[in-house]
Amino acid sequence: MHRFDLLIKDRLDSDMTPKKRILAFEIGTFFTRYVVFENGRMGIPGTIATPTDDIESFYQALAHIVKRQRQPIDGIAMSVPGFIDVDKQIAVTAGALGMLHGREIGKELQEYLDQPVPTWMENDANCAAMAEKLSGNAVKLDDFALITIDSGVGGALFLDGKIRRGKDWRAGELGMMIPNYEKGGFLTMQNYLSTIVLAERYAEEFDVPVGSIVPATLFHRLDEPRVRKIVDQWIDYLAIGIFNIVVVADPECVLLGGGICREQQLLPLVNEALKKIQSWSSFRTVIKRCRHSNNAGLIGAYYAFETEIDGLTDVPIR
Repeated sequence: MHRFDLLIKDRLDSDMTPKKRILAFEIGTFFTRYVVFENGRMGIPGTIATPTDDIESFYQALAHIVKRQRQPIDGIAMSVPGFIDVDKQIAVTAGALGMLHGREIGKELQEYLDQPVPTWMENDANCAAMAEKLSGNAVKLDDFALITIDSGVGGALFLDGKIRRGKDWRAGELGMMIPNYEKGGFLTMQNYLSTIVLAERYAEEFDVPVGSIVPATLFHRLDEPRVRKIVDQWIDYLAIGIFNIVVVADPECVLLGGGICREQQLLPLVNEALKKIQSWSSFRTVIKRCRHSNNAGLIGAYYAFETEIDGLTDVPIR
């Protein structure tokens, strides 16, 4: 039996019985993925383009997915970018999805459904951390940090056995660190570390359109000096981000998530870059890739729903 199924079975045998059918959404800037968990078993995910023209189109798209399910849904779980007030279930911000800012997404979605369905919403990076704690590379850890790298840079802190959200739901926003004030002013880590920046540096160096290059492919061309220089500079900033997190939180492990972090060459390059930081030798923090990649948000949202919907907030994930 898969580890995830074993964990769910353990919970079925406990007082925390999961709902029968939970529909999980991972809402992204460009695409929204969804899947049904039935008695803890994950179905086959689907994908739609995230409607961004207006809020009504967005809710109608989610409601359409709910309504076309062959069997009733017992709950809806959502992974959402931005600052998420989990107590009030409000998206204080929602990343690039401006139409969701300040929205009670779960509550407002009810107006588009045929009948009320319990909902729970959580920050996307926090969901990724929950997925790693549940059945990924952090199962045995009580203290770890997670960095997600894509078109944006996010993060999550799982400390003392639980997600650290902060007083204003902003803890773990690792992409907002300022790494290079002398040369870059108040530019944040996102301005140095997003995959968009990697593509832009390549486009500038080779005088090609930004959209003509897939950033991850640069890791397959490291034998080309000009490409290697671009990648090494980008990796150095990733190492700086990791170092800053470690000296502040002293986690057991830092997990790297996002599509580009699946590249086999990335982790050795990161470890080499960390060795260039003089004080790094004082720490024994392990750097790993996330186990879950494409499904991290879905798994994390599902688990957040099961642990939080009944008011069991800030419960350590075992």
